[in-house]
Amino acid sequence: MTEYESPPGSRHGQAPEAPEKPTSRWGRRAQRTYLIVCALALLAMAIETVLGHPGTGSMIAAILAAPWSMLVAGVAPPLPRNWPLAAGLAVRMVPLALFMLLNAAIIRGIAARSERDLARTVTRVSAVLLVSALLGSGCKLSSRQEVFLAAPADEFVFYTGGKQEMVFTFDLSTSPQWVDQHADIAGVTDLAILGDFRNATGGMGGIRVPIDVKVAASADRLPTFTAIEDVWGPVHLDTLAVKRIDWPEGERLMLAHAPILSDELRGDGKFTLITATAPQITLNGGVQIEHLRLAAVLELK
Repeated sequence: MTEYESPPGSRHGQAPEAPEKPTSRWGRRAQRTYLIVCALALLAMAIETVLGHPGTGSMIAAILAAPWSMLVAGVAPPLPRNWPLAAGLAVRMVPLALFMLLNAAIIRGIAARSERDLARTVTRVSAVLLVSALLGSGCKLSSRQEVFLAAPADEFVFYTGGKQEMVFTFDLSTSPQWVDQHADIAGVTDLAILGDFRNATGGMGGIRVPIDVKVAASADRLPTFTAIEDVWGPVHLDTLAVKRIDWPEGERLMLAHAPILSDELRGDGKFTLITATAPQITLNGGVQIEHLRLAAVLELK
């Protein structure tokens, strides 16, 4: 079964640090590592050239400077045979070094963008935490943040009047993390519903139709279907669509009544999620959901 894993670097999936703005740690580390490898390749190339046996070092240097080195090699004229060794080596190494610097800047940008994209999926750690960690000031924080993912205790298809919906019952007392942290929950942020949503219309000889899916919530594990509120959606599914909802989109789709779920996380932890599809055609199926999870960041005392 696919799991939506907590971001790395945290106890029980604690939210990672915020990405640095123009100078990300990932970008600096990726650039530094790349430049160190490039420097070693250029050194090996210089040694091989002096010894008169160009080999692996020269080949690796050219690869690290690609694609620019390949473009230039296709149009550059051959070097005169009577050139001094130092001049020939400089003419070859200086462009390679410049190409490597250009690649280093590109690598730094890609790594920084990846760090920012990852960090958007979870709550950012406060600046106080970052400063106190860097400066070792000994400041104590009154709270911490941890990512929490809850799977349903039970799930089943519910038919009413020939219409099909899915029902997911939750009992958070089965989660060791929730039991351990429940008394310390001061707040809930970044609430989201995740899962793989599939258009399952066309059953019982019916036709496939596009559908829109919402999710409603009830504060009871066995709801009466009268005291429920829409908390999430809608997500549109074409006739053959299977759509994975990740954390950013799952958070964006939360509706005005989503605090019901926050209350349940701080309350007894027993509640139900129910799909609501439209249009809903009798005996024509509905939506199927796999790997449904309720995700949140817990603010702990």
